[in-house]
Amino acid sequence: MKVLLTGASGYIGSAVTEHLVAAGHQVVALVRDAEAQSGRAWHAQVVGDTADPASLAGAVTPDIEAVIHLAPPSGDADVDTAVIEALATPLRGTGRPFVYTSGVWVLGATGAAQEVGEETPTNPIGLVGYRPQIEQRVLAEAAEGVRAAVVRPAIAYGRGGGIPAILVDRARQQGVPEYYGDEDVRWPTVHVDDLAELFVIAVERAEAGTVWHGVGDSAVAVRDIARAAGRAAGVLAVPHPVPVEQVTDVFGALFADALALDQSVSGAAARATLGWQPTRPGVVAELTSGSYRPVEVFGAPEGPETDAEVAAIRRLVAEVEHAQQNELVDRFLGVFRRQDPVWTTGHGQRLSGFEEIATFTQKVLPGATAESTAVYDVERVLFLRPDVAAVNVRQQPVLPDGTRITDRPEGRPFYILVKEDGTWRVGAAQNTLAAG
Repeated sequence: MKVLLTGASGYIGSAVTEHLVAAGHQVVALVRDAEAQSGRAWHAQVVGDTADPASLAGAVTPDIEAVIHLAPPSGDADVDTAVIEALATPLRGTGRPFVYTSGVWVLGATGAAQEVGEETPTNPIGLVGYRPQIEQRVLAEAAEGVRAAVVRPAIAYGRGGGIPAILVDRARQQGVPEYYGDEDVRWPTVHVDDLAELFVIAVERAEAGTVWHGVGDSAVAVRDIARAAGRAAGVLAVPHPVPVEQVTDVFGALFADALALDQSVSGAAARATLGWQPTRPGVVAELTSGSYRPVEVFGAPEGPETDAEVAAIRRLVAEVEHAQQNELVDRFLGVFRRQDPVWTTGHGQRLSGFEEIATFTQKVLPGATAESTAVYDVERVLFLRPDVAAVNVRQQPVLPDGTRITDRPEGRPFYILVKEDGTWRVGAAQNTLAAG
C-alpha cells in the first residue's frame, strides 16, 4: 500500500516508517516544507501542516491507499477535528484504512483494576482531555465507508528515546534517579519497534470502528524504571520520589500529572485478534543494557545485523549479572561454552575447563551476595570474526539496594565470546580490578 504518514519524522513515526517499508509498503510523508530530508526511507513527501487543516486539502491524493495519523495533537479540539475531516473525507466509500494515534492516558488512573481493556470507559487526564472526542470522530468514519481504527500506545521506549530518556537525563542532571508521585505508580509500556509493528498490522487488517491498546507490559513499577534510568545515566543510587507539585516548573502541571499517573492496561486484544507479538526487551532491560547505554563497536559494519549481535552480547552480560546477583549457579554456568572454557577470577585464580569452573562456582556463589553484589555494563565490543568477539565490561560493586559502594574498586572483566549454534557464550574470561 501507499501510506500517507503524518508525524513521519518523529520518534514513533521514524520506527513506523521503517516497519512499513520492511513490510513492502510505500510511505508518503506529510512534511511542513518541500525540502528533501536525507536518510529517510520515504517514497515521497507531500507538503502540509496538521496545525493548519486547510493545508491538508490535497494531501490524500487518489493513489493514497491508507492514512496513519501519528502527528501530535495541536491542543485545540476544533483544529484536530478539522484535521480528521481533511484526511478522512477522501477515503469515504473506499474501504481504505485510516489509523489514528491516541494513547492510554485517555483511560485515566485505573485504580485497583488490573489490566483494563479497550472496552473500559475513558476518563482522560488534563493533558489529553479532549482526545476521546477525537477518537469518536475517527471511529464515526466507519459508517462512511472508511476502515477507521484507533491505536492507543502505552509509554513508548527504545532507540534511546521516549519518556524514559527524560528520566535518564534527569538522573544525570540531579545525580540521583527520580520518579514522580507515589511509590506504587505503574506505567504501561511498549517498545517503539513493537508498537511500529502494531501500526503496520492495524493498517493492514484492523476492522473498521475498532480500538487497540499498544501495550507490551501492562504495569511496570515506575520506581524500577527510575532505578534503571539511573543505571543508564551512570548513577547508582536508590530512586528518589519527587512530589508532583515540585516538578511542575520543570515539566508543567499537565505533563507532571501524566508522569505520576498510575495505570495497568492490557494489550491482550491486539495479540489475540490481530496476531501482534511484542518481542523486544522490557523497559527495565532496555534501560540497563540496551539503547540508552552507548557501546563502542569495532570490526563490524554499521547496520541492523551488527546492532542485533551487540544486543545479544549485552543480553549475555546481563545474564551474568542476573545469575550472580541472584546466586543462580546453573544460569551462571550456562553462559560458558562447554568446550575448554577458561576463567581467571578477580583474585587471580585460573580455572581451566567447564568442570573446574563449575566446581568453583558451586562453592563460592551461594551466599556471595548477602552483603554486596555488582552491576555489569558492556563498554566496547571488537568483532574478531563474525562469530568471535572481544568484550570490555565495567563491573561496579553495589549494595543489594543498588547503591554504589564507593570505597571498593571497580572491576574490568574481559570476555572472549564465541557464537555457537546461534548463541553467544563465554569462551574465555578474565576479571581484573581497576587501579585506583
